[in-house]
Amino acid sequence: MDKHVIWDWNGTLLDDFAITARITIDALNDLGCPDVTEDDIRDHYRRPLSGYFNALLGRTALSHELDHLSDRYATRYAAAMHELPLASDALYALRAIAPFATQSLLSMAPHPQIAALIEHHRLGEHFSLIQGFAGTGHPSKRESLLTHCETLGVAAECCWMIGDTVDDFDAASPLGIRTVLVTTGMQARAALAATGAPVVDSLADASRLILETR
Repeated sequence: MDKHVIWDWNGTLLDDFAITARITIDALNDLGCPDVTEDDIRDHYRRPLSGYFNALLGRTALSHELDHLSDRYATRYAAAMHELPLASDALYALRAIAPFATQSLLSMAPHPQIAALIEHHRLGEHFSLIQGFAGTGHPSKRESLLTHCETLGVAAECCWMIGDTVDDFDAASPLGIRTVLVTTGMQARAALAATGAPVVDSLADASRLILETR
């Protein structure tokens, strides 16, 4: 096979936008910032996350506020993660790609969390490599993506990435990895489209685009 597809997890294969938005909205309310909506979340999402929270607060977030947002997310997400569904067409897309390309998964979420959820959803058979973040501090998806390809032994020009954020594109594009972005996750369509990458509304559409492109 001359194609390899690298999947993002949160907001892409896993349908977790609603819980992520809810946790953030509630935590911001704790900090005296009410009335944040899901549209606000998608419009302002960016990396680094400090810039995202600054945009939502309308000012520079203080260190204890960033800690509160981080802690609330970690606690509530961990409690809810096994109840979160896959994207409605996740299995369709994985199975459609399987005869024509190898597949792997790369996430910046903690590796134990990713491993547990992949096992929970019984998806392991679809991937030749599953990697979450195993380090400390603020991970770089570009560096992780480079290491991911090296571990797989696949050339970047043979790879596609399916993700839901500009960060996915920014990580993949300098390495020569083509990207398809889906509108089902954390970022608004306008921001995704501004990258110049193809933007689609479903994983089924993403899989079709990749399989139809030489």
